Amino acid sequence: MKVTGIIAEYNPFHNGHAYHLQKTREDLGSDFIVVVMSGNYVQRGAPTIIDKYSRCEMALKCGADLVLELPSCFSTASAEYFAFGGVAILDKLGIIDNLCFGTESLDSILKDKGTVSEVDSENILDYFRKIAALLLDEPEDFKKTVKEGMKNGLSNAAAISEAVEKTLGEDYRKVMETSNNILAVEYLKALMKLDSKIEPEPIARMLSAHNDSTIMEGFSSATSIRNAIYNKYEMTSLSSTVPDEVFSIMMDRYLESFPVFRDDFSVMLGAKLLEAKSAGELTEYFGVSEDLANRLFNNRNSFRSFNQYRELINTKSISLATVGRALMHITLDIKTSDMDRMYNIESLKNVRVLGFKKSAECLLTEIKKNGKINLITKLADYKPEKDGEPDMIMQTLKADMLYRMICMNKFDVDLKTPFEEQITII
Repeated sequence: MKVTGIIAEYNPFHNGHAYHLQKTREDLGSDFIVVVMSGNYVQRGAPTIIDKYSRCEMALKCGADLVLELPSCFSTASAEYFAFGGVAILDKLGIIDNLCFGTESLDSILKDKGTVSEVDSENILDYFRKIAALLLDEPEDFKKTVKEGMKNGLSNAAAISEAVEKTLGEDYRKVMETSNNILAVEYLKALMKLDSKIEPEPIARMLSAHNDSTIMEGFSSATSIRNAIYNKYEMTSLSSTVPDEVFSIMMDRYLESFPVFRDDFSVMLGAKLLEAKSAGELTEYFGVSEDLANRLFNNRNSFRSFNQYRELINTKSISLATVGRALMHITLDIKTSDMDRMYNIESLKNVRVLGFKKSAECLLTEIKKNGKINLITKLADYKPEKDGEPDMIMQTLKADMLYRMICMNKFDVDLKTPFEEQITII
C-alpha cells in the first residue's frame, strides 16, 4: 500500500488542485492520498473564502482519500511554521511514503531570467535540498548576511534571499522567488529537521502562477478566483476554473456561508487594537516585532478596515504578508508564548479528522496501529491535556467559533457549532 501526503489550503479548490491530485495518483502510483488542509484561516493572514467543511468535501470529491486539519497556529504562520506543522502531522501518522507538492518549473525560473546554465528540471530537488540544508544549519556567515540585510531595511524574506545568493549563487536565489518554491524548500527543511523517512516528490504547476490575478479558461489561480468573487463577478464566470463538483458546492453555499473576506473581521481587529494599552502589549502576539508593534500602535486611530490598515502599515522592511499574518494573530489571540510551546514535534499529540472516503477507512485503522498521534473524529469527546493552557485543538476551536459568528452575522443565518459539525464521509 502506497500512501502519499499533500499539504494544502484549497482556498478555494480549483482545477489546478484537481490536476495535482490526479498527477499524484498517476505518476507516483499512490493507492491513497492524505491531505493535511488548513482549517478556516490561511497563511496569508486571512480567513478562508469558504469554510473548512465545504473545502474538505471538495477535496474528497475530487481525489483526496482522507483530509486532516492543520491547526490555526500553523495555518496562519509563515512558510517555515506552515510547512513544519503539515510535515510533522504527516510524519506522525506513521503511514506516509512520500510528500507531493507543486513547484514552478526550474527551466522557466532560470532560463526566463537569463541564467546561462543549462537546467534539467529533474534537478530541482537538488536546489531545494541545498537551500534547505543551508537554512537549517544557518552558518555564521549566513546569519551575519541576513542581519546586515535587515539592518539595511530589507524584509526578513528579502534578507534571507540575499544571503542564499551570497552563499550558494544567483540561481538559488531565483529558485526562491516564487511562493510555491519557498514552501517546497521549507517542506524539505522540515523533513530534514524531523529526520523523516518521507520522500519529497515535486510536481510542476500548471500554467497560472500561485499569485496570478487573471481569470483564465481552465487553469486559474486561487488568488484570481478569490479576487473575482471579491469584485462581484458573476459566479457562472468561474465555472470553467473549478471542477463541477466544486462549483456545485460553491453555488449551494453562496450567500449562505460564503464568501468570507478579511474585512469581515474588521470590527474584531479594531477592538483588539483599541484594547492595547501600549505597543509592548502587541509584541506578545506571534509575528509582531517591536518595529511592527510601534507602527500598529501609533497608527491605530487611522484604522478603518482590516485591508486598509494592512496596506497602511506595510513598509519596505515589513512585507504585506507579514503584516497580514500579524493582524490575524492579534484577531485570533495567537501569542508568541503559544507558538514557543507548540512549535515542536512533541506538542503534536492530536489531529482533527475533517473527512474521508469509505473506501479509505482502512487508513484510520493503520494510523491507530502505526501512528504516534491521536485522531480526533468527534470534538465533543476531546479533553485538553491541561486545563487553562491553550493547545492546538482548543485554539483552533476558538478561531472557528469566531469564523462561525462572523458568517452568521454577515449572512443572517444559523450555522452549526463546531461541536455539532459531523466529519464528512463519502
